[in-house]
Amino acid sequence: MIREYAVDPDAYTRNLDVLQRFFTDFRAEQGRVVSAIPRNWIKEQQKNIQKMGLKSIEKRRCFDKLKEISLVSGITVPTDIQEWIEQARYAKKNSDIQAIITSATDENNNEYDYANMLFTQPENWEISQTKSVDRNAHSLAEAISASLSLAEVAMFIDPYFHPSDDRYRLPFIAFLNRLSSGRCPCRRALVYTAIHEGKTRADLQRGLTEHVQPLLPAGFEVELSIWPSNQMHDRFVLTKQVGYSFGHGLDEAAYQGAIEVNIHRLAETARQAEYRKFSNTAIRQGDPIVIVGT
Repeated sequence: MIREYAVDPDAYTRNLDVLQRFFTDFRAEQGRVVSAIPRNWIKEQQKNIQKMGLKSIEKRRCFDKLKEISLVSGITVPTDIQEWIEQARYAKKNSDIQAIITSATDENNNEYDYANMLFTQPENWEISQTKSVDRNAHSLAEAISASLSLAEVAMFIDPYFHPSDDRYRLPFIAFLNRLSSGRCPCRRALVYTAIHEGKTRADLQRGLTEHVQPLLPAGFEVELSIWPSNQMHDRFVLTKQVGYSFGHGLDEAAYQGAIEVNIHRLAETARQAEYRKFSNTAIRQGDPIVIVGT
């Protein structure tokens, strides 16, 4: 539900129309994120925009827009590779970059001219906002695996989460495995849940210690916070780049005829709102429960 692209600064700063299209095309809410190539990506973009002859206020708006573009780092390109296209080719060979967006087309090597993309687009350019998957651990985690592999930290929001119950724990561990083996890799996950159906803080503590901690990679930290039940309704997985809502839950349902889960990629405003909401420690009930893999 999200794909990463290497995008040549020269390809989209040739004129204002193309630049505006770039700001629309490459956003996490559109399912397309930009790999941080070349080195010092933001500075390189600003340099190119400076040359476009824009007014001061227009330049400032462009610089602000750049900050909204979801950048993905974690690729180390050898310092002796100086040309942008060679840096991009190296990165694509050694990572999961979907395509290279540049000023020339070479479809055999997944390189596309941004000015001509109305007629020639990379494979799978259109990315659906919603996806329905089977309600099992593998399908749930696989649907957002690219996002998890690029995350530095992840939030899991589920008012019904219970670490002692297989149907919640198995998907959670599947998510964590993709986080911990990603490019960064991520070393921390935050869980937000509420007290429901007789579940107690002691139950959550015991479930995390006995059922989750033994499965964690060494050094991986899980922090669980308890929230008031009336402040939690929907289920989300959020990272700093992208967010998803899970329409029918983050848990497994193994019985025959179980309804599929609708996973919806959030608009950036919605992701930010949820991220800020659950970053507010004042609403938390008591101190968080923290476990670390050994």
